[in-house]
Amino acid sequence: MDIAIRSVDKVSALSGAEFVPGDLAWSYLYRSPEGILERVDILDGEQEQLELEGPVVCRWSHRIKDRETSEAEEKRAALQSADEVFLSLFEETGEEDPAAAESRERLKFFLALQLQRKRILRPLGGRRFKHMPSGRELTVPDLEITPELLAGFQGEIGHMGMPR
Repeated sequence: MDIAIRSVDKVSALSGAEFVPGDLAWSYLYRSPEGILERVDILDGEQEQLELEGPVVCRWSHRIKDRETSEAEEKRAALQSADEVFLSLFEETGEEDPAAAESRERLKFFLALQLQRKRILRPLGGRRFKHMPSGRELTVPDLEITPELLAGFQGEIGHMGMPR
């Protein structure tokens, strides 16, 4: 199962200002009260004004690039988004919410499977992987894949791949 993570929105979720190439944007994944992972993108400098409806699962910053148009470029951008989300899951969020921590662990697990297939992660043994672009060694949780885990996870990530 590939996890489709949409790329950055066209406008800031907070101010409504349009993102232009070169802008620094912050992206947040948070767990809504309904238990669904939602993504918001805002301009740098708007972080203190941001109020989310639930605990932050991960956050990362990135520079806005020109919009890709070809199918190959869109696939590359989607893979890059998945990679950015994966690495951000290993950074501290400051949140202690158990549900957000569980979401973080599930995302680490499923994104690791996807990125390993794409050869972005190389297995080192056990649950340790080497992130090839950065050289970082990361430990991913070992989860038992059950129908309940898959169904719950698919419901949780339902909106992540959908553009707004």
